[in-house]
Amino acid sequence: MVDLITSSCSLSKPKPTTNKDFLRTEFEYSGTVRETISLSRNTPSGPPPLCSICLHKAPIVGKPPRWFAYSELELATGGFSRANFLAEGGFGSVHRGVLQDGQVVAVKQHKLASSQGDQEFYSEVEVLSCAQHRNVVMLIGFCVEDGRRLLVYEYVCNRSLDFHLYGRHQAPLEWSARQKIAVGAARGLRYLHEECRVGCIVHRDMRPNNILITHDFEPLVGDFGLARWQPDGGTGEATRVIGTFGYLAPEYAESGQITEKADVYSFGVVLVELVSGRKAVDLNRPKGQQCLTEWARPLLQEDAIDELIDPRLRNHYSEHEVHCMLQAAYLCIKRDPHIRPRMSQVLRILEGDVMLESSQLTPGHEMGKGSWINQPQYKSSPLS
Repeated sequence: MVDLITSSCSLSKPKPTTNKDFLRTEFEYSGTVRETISLSRNTPSGPPPLCSICLHKAPIVGKPPRWFAYSELELATGGFSRANFLAEGGFGSVHRGVLQDGQVVAVKQHKLASSQGDQEFYSEVEVLSCAQHRNVVMLIGFCVEDGRRLLVYEYVCNRSLDFHLYGRHQAPLEWSARQKIAVGAARGLRYLHEECRVGCIVHRDMRPNNILITHDFEPLVGDFGLARWQPDGGTGEATRVIGTFGYLAPEYAESGQITEKADVYSFGVVLVELVSGRKAVDLNRPKGQQCLTEWARPLLQEDAIDELIDPRLRNHYSEHEVHCMLQAAYLCIKRDPHIRPRMSQVLRILEGDVMLESSQLTPGHEMGKGSWINQPQYKSSPLS
């Protein structure tokens, strides 16, 4: 897999024979350039900042990940100080840092002496070296030194979607922000599945924790430790089932067969969370409501907005946008993967461009073959 990835990214040196050789190879990168939004009609001298509030320097588009010395990252993070601590997970810890050129970064430090950790580390480097999009967290570099494994990402300033939906003492996330996050995350997944030049990349762990957001509520899909690359976009080989309970597609949980449709299912769960404000699994709720998908399916079928909508929103939401998001969620969490839409189709539903005829929702019907009907353009207030 390493050889396939590196050859797709136009490397000039001979094929590496080990993971470490792969990481040390200097890229002559010609991959898909990360999409950027121009802040004016004139071409800016550098990429626009990721967040209009923080104005942090954005990473250079198209630049391959670089090799960092451990001492550089130790200096950037203040010795991995508590003041710069961001998060802790099964993989290790994440700290905020500032490089010598002023670039603000997030440094992910993997735990030592873990074969699974090494596998996830190299998987993340392989995937992100060839994937650059404005709704995908960009890998700036990495460090492999004396058994240490570190990844250096662009810093996303406003935590994760999970924090804003479920964090204590948090004001309810406004509907305009929820809509913007859904659309942006869908664009990131569409890129990974359908537009990345090296083939289909399956994330395998799509959930609110792995959707990072800026103060402008621009989402970036992150954490690619479980990601798998499928150059032909077909059915992947059976793998050990890894993921988060509540987001696993039925076919993946049962057989270990992984395709991009497993990501579509997980994204559908996220959409239900955005509308309802409920967690994917919540054991504190009454019996029958603890698993979000099982509770929501009959309500989605009836388009029961009043019962599904987050009561904290009161009446401050676009009914049309909610309807579109619920329809997208309903299709994404279908038990049969063959009748789930592709992410490009999910995005069009979320943007209100198209709707699906209910007569097309039959097992074995491939999405995109006569399923789409044009809808009148809906004029709503712009996203804040």
